[in-house]
Amino acid sequence: MKYLTRFLLLMIGFALTTAGLMMWRSVGFSFDGIWFVDNGYRPHALHLLILGLAMIPPSLWEIFVLEMHQRDR
Repeated sequence: MKYLTRFLLLMIGFALTTAGLMMWRSVGFSFDGIWFVDNGYRPHALHLLILGLAMIPPSLWEIFVLEMHQRDR
């Protein structure tokens, strides 16, 4: 069950990264409206990309830590 949550977080991270890149491409890689106050407090595609990229390394780290603990037993 521990692995399931870590792999789900990893999957969500990659999904957010992919969605953020696709959405950012659809707006022509524009930085217009990146600040919440500029676009009516709506998230920009770059926000999804950053969130996805921020989720991937900690999820991988947790999987590696679980593997090391499993190997030590």
